[in-house]
Amino acid sequence: MKKIVFLCFLLLGMLALPATLSAGTPTTIRIGLTGNFANRESIHIANNSIIAGYDNGSSFQAVSQELHSENGFTARISGGIVALYIGNIQVFSFTDATRGAQVRESSGGQLRLGAYSYRGVIEFRPVGNRITAINVICPEEYLFGVLPMEMSYHFHMEALKAQAIASRTFMMYRIGAAEHAHQGFHLCDGTHCQSYRGAYREHVNTTQAVSETRGLMIYYDNAVILAVYFASSGGSTDNSENVWVQNRPYLRAVQDPIEHDPVTWNRTFTRAQLDTALQNANVNIGSATGLSITQTGIFGRVQELTIEGTAGEHRLRAEAIRTFFTPIGGVLMSRNFYIEGVRQQAPAVSITDGQRVVISSLDTLHWRNHLGNMLSAEIVYVSDGINLRRIETSLAGSDSGLTLNGRGWGHGVGMSQRGAHGMARAGYTYRQILHHFYTNVEIR
Repeated sequence: MKKIVFLCFLLLGMLALPATLSAGTPTTIRIGLTGNFANRESIHIANNSIIAGYDNGSSFQAVSQELHSENGFTARISGGIVALYIGNIQVFSFTDATRGAQVRESSGGQLRLGAYSYRGVIEFRPVGNRITAINVICPEEYLFGVLPMEMSYHFHMEALKAQAIASRTFMMYRIGAAEHAHQGFHLCDGTHCQSYRGAYREHVNTTQAVSETRGLMIYYDNAVILAVYFASSGGSTDNSENVWVQNRPYLRAVQDPIEHDPVTWNRTFTRAQLDTALQNANVNIGSATGLSITQTGIFGRVQELTIEGTAGEHRLRAEAIRTFFTPIGGVLMSRNFYIEGVRQQAPAVSITDGQRVVISSLDTLHWRNHLGNMLSAEIVYVSDGINLRRIETSLAGSDSGLTLNGRGWGHGVGMSQRGAHGMARAGYTYRQILHHFYTNVEIR
């Protein structure tokens, strides 16, 4: 017990405590391993040597000697309580059902469940005759596992640091929301909280980003923000109320002009496919005859898409625009798209520094990097007038298709990860990146 507690506090002292970690941050957090180890009849522990114990309120309390097995151990329910087995032989029973049934690797190393390894302690929570695994871990160690799941370790270090701070802030916001309290843990290991698969994806770059940001978080009006993020903007982000109804003053639409390698995509639908999607949504407007983008946001993201039919029309708004197409090929990658084949205005090329937009011809555009070097423009964004006018097209004939051409990937609110990478490559610091994507916030 003393060893595991000492290591946890040592890590916090090295990485996260002085003046930067919020006073409300717990020394350990509980992560429900709902992706692979929830409601299982049994869970295999692949380690050869473990120690069993209980949750002592804030630490692990060992109650067994070291348990050894060449083939690992199995946790399952026996007589209504959690027990450990070697093969079919029970070697330990957690008789005190009022405290968490926990195990740790005997020397304080990582525990292996299936294909995954976990720092800290694993608790087995009984749910009827089944068990769910919970990883009890220091917050900074948890982020070691989150960061490489959420952002490529190949990204620029300043982008990785921005992601580390956003992930830490998101973690604390979710803990405060207590949405998993009834399940006995703070956070799940899925995208609902943040993707987490323990230590197996850890990388020196992402670990460095977590360590060097030392518990920094993002605040608005002295409260941690809902620091949402997504993969690719395709040129601009969106206001929170255009996606999730609630207007959050720090989640405002901004332009993202130097996003690195923005995602591009297209989807083609036939009349029959649109009819299938309408039927799946229990919408009766006859047969589909066309689509119209009937409302866009300030930077062109589609806010309302109207499906026209022989007996009426059906309007989709916000994220329902993306999810409507799930039965006919999956969720749209973003709401940053236009309908192919519509009449278009003469294109104009524009660049922005996040505060003002300059419009010019392509061959006159250059940019200056953080070293002062003048370089030719490699990435430009073209406005074809779609943002300012109604766009319409029709399906002509039973076999005709209608194509959506899009940019970006994700809900579009908060920090664009590829945008952060692009800004970092252009010389921006992690603080400048975060202040760009989150409006009027403090980082401390």
